[in-house]
Amino acid sequence: MALLSLSLLLPACAPRPTRGAGGASSLVEAVSRALSDPSLDHSGAALLVVSLDRGDTLFAREEDRLYTPASNRKLFTAAAALHWLGPDHRFRTALLSTAPIDGDTLRGDLVLVGGGDPDLAVADLVAFADTLLARGARVVSGDVRADDAWFDDVEWGAGWMWDDGPYWEWPYVTALTLEDNVVTVTVRPGAEIGAPTVVRLDPSTDYVTLNVAATTGPADGAPSLEIDRHWSPRENVIDVTGSLPIRADSVVARRTVEEPALYAVTVLRELLEARGVEVLGVARRGPLVDAPADTIGVHVSDPLAASIRNFLKVSDNLTGELLVKAMGAAREGPPGTYGKGLAAERAFLASEVGIDTTAQRLADGSGVSRYNLVTARQTVRLLEYMSRRDALFPAFLDGLPVAGVDGTLEGRMRGTAAEGRARAKTGTLNGVTALSGYVPSADGERLAFSLMIEFYVGSAAPRRAVQDSIVAALAGFRR
Repeated sequence: MALLSLSLLLPACAPRPTRGAGGASSLVEAVSRALSDPSLDHSGAALLVVSLDRGDTLFAREEDRLYTPASNRKLFTAAAALHWLGPDHRFRTALLSTAPIDGDTLRGDLVLVGGGDPDLAVADLVAFADTLLARGARVVSGDVRADDAWFDDVEWGAGWMWDDGPYWEWPYVTALTLEDNVVTVTVRPGAEIGAPTVVRLDPSTDYVTLNVAATTGPADGAPSLEIDRHWSPRENVIDVTGSLPIRADSVVARRTVEEPALYAVTVLRELLEARGVEVLGVARRGPLVDAPADTIGVHVSDPLAASIRNFLKVSDNLTGELLVKAMGAAREGPPGTYGKGLAAERAFLASEVGIDTTAQRLADGSGVSRYNLVTARQTVRLLEYMSRRDALFPAFLDGLPVAGVDGTLEGRMRGTAAEGRARAKTGTLNGVTALSGYVPSADGERLAFSLMIEFYVGSAAPRRAVQDSIVAALAGFRR
């Protein structure tokens, strides 16, 4: 399906519809008016809108200029992962032992082997602990080890910023994850003014040390609560300081943990001991080299389609990085690496989608890196291609946030023609906001669009308002 036929003789910033009569002409006027908003005066804005049904271009501006996609990068990762792994792919996490259970004693180590599951939860480790208990083990004579060798040990994507580290949006990347490699800290006021705040850690684990110095302030006082993780490498210490008014709502914050594979086996060891299983050794990292003596249990994840839905709906960065390495491991064998995974993605984009990958840059899987550079035309070409992949498109489309309904678009475009109809991926970094996806016109014509705005200072809110007005105009468009 052709998406091009645009004149190269027109100025790059001018809108260029291929059919300017009737409704299309009115659409161009409405979109051009939106793009003249003063919030974009010192910014760059790229937009391409095509009809998936007719193949014509309804609007084009700077569609071949490279922009930072932010989390629109996730569209490429999701599509490639569905292609290489398949929507029914399931991640496997195994609990193995180096020696059999002898009486009530497991005379060796327990080894938790990660397979890149982005959604492994404490409940899954509880199931492992309960299985071991049901098999009669009351003592583990060795250690509880973490095997995360399925991926390499590069913990962050290229171009990530060092000062983003403690916050949940930028967790460390490893083949053995637990709860997104973060802990959740909940702080609520104490019973009276001056009392310490009440702090809860989830999961409850000694892997993280809480230093609580925050107090309860007067009801009319200004909150000054700070929840900070120490910057020191390999130090999992969180300081809770400041003040929280006595009748204030609880404050919930998520903070990353250092060495997440070790975090996972520490929590497993604590779960075992809570069930009366004595572990004589320690929690540590250490791959399983020889064949295991026994398989205690295997956790099989939900299908990849479920991970894709979480990945795109809430814009989960860790999932994007894990999917890149999982693609690399699947295509070239373990360990999964950024090099292998990005090569697999480029091969998919070049041979299947028809994108010139020498004219873009992909650096990570989530869009956190500012090294990523794509064009609106490349993004729309991907959207058009996925709409024709019958086996993959349902999972891809289902993952996209729905305007005014869920995900990162839950609070946007309400009360417009786009509400409940537009499905699109958001993207946000400082000075960058992007929105790309699908919307049916008022006549039911399927449209694909990509709108990237960059090079601004201040809040993204007025730029998002421009995006929303354009998508609403597309939803109300009639031929």
